Amino acid sequence: MTKRNPSCRAQAIVLGGPALALLFTLYVLVSGSGAHLLFTVWFWAVLWTFLTALAGAVWRAFQGDCSAFTGYELPEGDGDRFDWATRTGRYAWRRYYASYCTSLLR
Repeated sequence: MTKRNPSCRAQAIVLGGPALALLFTLYVLVSGSGAHLLFTVWFWAVLWTFLTALAGAVWRAFQGDCSAFTGYELPEGDGDRFDWATRTGRYAWRRYYASYCTSLLR
């Protein structure tokens, strides 16, 4: 099955929580009251976004589109740690930069 983009309605449902929290934040900035509720409102907005996005992905998986859970690849072990530790390869410029800076200090 090909990957489908979520509908506008689904996007509105997922982003409805943060949109309402933003409106509440603007209300607090204008009126100056209710600031003690900002953390709670934003916490529930983030939780709403996470749960609705997860529910949408699970719903699509039940319909046969599992691309939300299988459409990724793990990063390859390309030796970034080795390059960083030995300053070779991708990070060779650091060796030249370090020698240049120490020559300026002499």
